[in-house]
Amino acid sequence: MAKRPGSKKIEDECVIPPQLPLAELERFLFRHSGEEARRIADYLEWQAHGEEIVQHAEKVSSERVFGRDYEVWDVHTDKERWWVITNPTNLYSQRLMPSMDYTLSFHIGLMARVAAARRYHGTPAEVELFLVTQRKLVQVGEALDAADEVEEFQGIGMLCRECLLVFIRELIDAANVEFTGDTPKASDFVGWNDRLANELAAGGSKEYARAYVKSTAERAWRLANWLTHSSSATRADAELAFSATSHVVEIYTSVALRRKAAAPARCERCQSSKIVVQWQPNRGRGGKYVAQCSSCGSEATASKPRARKVKPAPKAAMRS
Repeated sequence: MAKRPGSKKIEDECVIPPQLPLAELERFLFRHSGEEARRIADYLEWQAHGEEIVQHAEKVSSERVFGRDYEVWDVHTDKERWWVITNPTNLYSQRLMPSMDYTLSFHIGLMARVAAARRYHGTPAEVELFLVTQRKLVQVGEALDAADEVEEFQGIGMLCRECLLVFIRELIDAANVEFTGDTPKASDFVGWNDRLANELAAGGSKEYARAYVKSTAERAWRLANWLTHSSSATRADAELAFSATSHVVEIYTSVALRRKAAAPARCERCQSSKIVVQWQPNRGRGGKYVAQCSSCGSEATASKPRARKVKPAPKAAMRS
């Protein structure tokens, strides 16, 4: 309504529409992933212990800092409004932190401090698949933090060796491969590494990847052995051995996880390569690994694949 001097109130053509209901906003969003929004909503409701119900979740910003992507979500519930920031995910009240930019900076700093503490590294799916190895890595990291003398640095090498051997045993089970015939001894890391790399990165197209995995793991093992017996070991040597061990676990974990979930190279629905594997403990008996497309949200789940027996390699090809 508008007023003109000396006239009565008249109807104005400018009309401010009422606010859209939160539940209807999703229909008008561009480049909105309903699956991603659902995961964010599930996270917030889980953190709220069921005391708040999400009415709307919208991604409002995405920023890469030091090679890591952070996504900022504006989430409305029936009681409050929150920022939810990913990688790793945490939530902050907009009533206490109204500025998105400030909250993102706070989140990055907080996560940097959290990362400095020794803890399981990786996604829930990766941790669940190699739980014993993850515990061993935390122990190595804690021992490294406390080490000051040569003997303690040598101890880091021994712990790295133990961690790699435990990892090989877990990897054989996770990859669901049965080796028949003559197999390397339990302590023969190099022999097992050769067999597993041939199996997990098989084929001519994987030649360079297979060679890299073999070489990286073998050198990490020999580095840990050298450190265990070196009378001139330094902190830098111990940190290098720990880093090399962690890297071997990381590169094998990625391959084993995709195999465990029978993850395709591309999404059959939208042909995207953005396939991630999630651990869903409430699905099936004892949980299930699920391959999911981050672009369209479709799933490519499969029951545990049947173990494939692998014939032993010729003795001439076996490493000593």
